Amino acid sequence: MIDVRDVNKENMDDIFRVCSRNKLEEPLQKKGICIKREWLIEMTEKYGSISKISYYDSEPSAQILYYPEDALPYIQNSRSKVLIIECIYNSNPKAQGKGVATELLKKLLSEAERGLDCLEGKSPEFILVNAFNTGEGITMEEFFLSKGFNKGKNELYYEIDGKYYPREKIKYQAREEDKDKSIVFFNRNCEYSYPFAIRIKKELKNIDPDLPIEIIDIWDKPNEMAIRGENLVIVNSKTIRSHIGNKEAFTREVKEALKAN
Repeated sequence: MIDVRDVNKENMDDIFRVCSRNKLEEPLQKKGICIKREWLIEMTEKYGSISKISYYDSEPSAQILYYPEDALPYIQNSRSKVLIIECIYNSNPKAQGKGVATELLKKLLSEAERGLDCLEGKSPEFILVNAFNTGEGITMEEFFLSKGFNKGKNELYYEIDGKYYPREKIKYQAREEDKDKSIVFFNRNCEYSYPFAIRIKKELKNIDPDLPIEIIDIWDKPNEMAIRGENLVIVNSKTIRSHIGNKEAFTREVKEALKAN
C-alpha cells in the first residue's frame, strides 16, 4: 500500500504533484516549479538521490527533500558530513494518518546508517531539520521530535555517526547599500519560494509604491545572502522577520523599518 521511491528524471514530476497538488495550473506556481525542476536536475546529477516520494495506493502522496549542508553555497561555516532535511510533506488527504511520511523518514534514516550517495557513500555525523509549520496536520517539529530527533540551536538533530554541534550564523549588520531599498531572496529548492518573493514584492509596493525592490536568486548570487546573515527580506537595512502570511505583522514591521534612520 505504501511504496517509497527515490526521485529521478522519470518520476520527478511526481514531487510537484505532491507539493503543488492544488496549484499545478497557477501561473506563478508553474514558474516556481520550472525553477525547482532545473535545480533538482542539477543537484541529482551532482549528488545522486536527494529526494524520495511515498506512494499510497500508487498515488504520489508525500515527499522528503534532503542534501549535504555544505552543498548550500549561501551559508557560511557549513558543517561537513552533515545532512539537512529541508522538508517532509504529505499532501494527500487520503494518505494522511496512514504513516506515509513516517515510511519516508524510516527509509532515509536506514540509508543514512549505511551511507548515502549524496555524502559519497558515507554516513552523516548527524541529520538536521529546520522545522517550519505548513498549517496542515501536526507541525514538522512535533513530527520529528516524535521520531527521535532532539532540539539543538534553532534546529532539530538526529545523531548517526557523530555528535551534534551547532553552526554559528553570522548576524546581519546594517549595510549602507541596503538603505532606502528592499532586497527579497528566493530559494530554488522550493517551488513556493519564487511565488512568495513576488507576493512579498507586491505587498511592499502596496506599503510604499516608491520603494526600490531587488529580487535575488540565492543560488545565482549566494554571497549576497551570506553577507546578510541568511535573512530572506531586508528593508531599509533592517531584517523583516514576520512571514508574509501574517499580513498585519509583516506590514507593521516593514513600516517600522521604513521609518528607521
